[in-house]
Amino acid sequence: MEGQGPEETINSSGLDPNGLHSKDTSMMWLTALGETDPAWIMYEFNKPYKLHEMMVWNYNGDSILTWLGIKDVIIEYSTDGTNWTQIEDVTELNIAPGTTGYAANTFVAFGDVAVKYVRINVGSNWSNGLFKQFGLSEVRFMYIPVSARKPNPDDTAADIPIDATLGWIPGREAAQHNIYISPNRQDVSGGLVPVTIVNQTSYTP
Repeated sequence: MEGQGPEETINSSGLDPNGLHSKDTSMMWLTALGETDPAWIMYEFNKPYKLHEMMVWNYNGDSILTWLGIKDVIIEYSTDGTNWTQIEDVTELNIAPGTTGYAANTFVAFGDVAVKYVRINVGSNWSNGLFKQFGLSEVRFMYIPVSARKPNPDDTAADIPIDATLGWIPGREAAQHNIYISPNRQDVSGGLVPVTIVNQTSYTP
């Protein structure tokens, strides 16, 4: 639906600071009326992540509008967008309450596997065939941070002394980290810079 695109499921619209959703349907995803093809929605990350869990808020409109929420599903994940693995133990998304202050009520465990794509294939909604639209309020993904993060100095910092000590929060389960230093960002991303391997969480050039 116009103004109710799939981006509404990942932009936190409708969520309060405590992670509770509103009943404002303009902040949710809804398929177009009269769509004949099977409904689906897919999420693509910028790289594979060690995915732990997916949290789902179903379509949370007033009263019977909750019936437009997705019911029967096939949830799949992939690292390449070609080969897919199905989550066997989750075949249904719980119906939303139709009230403000809605907490996520479907949790999909991924078992900390590497994932770049997640696809939700829709089989039915909670209207049992009465309505032919399908919606979601919000989806969130929890992952194990295996890469280094929160660098110190910050990655936007300027005028840093050349002998400054660099620090970071280590990746979970990481035994070592690779350091690349160059005045040219393209050389670093292109793999043209020698690597320094350290097993600490700091480094002084």
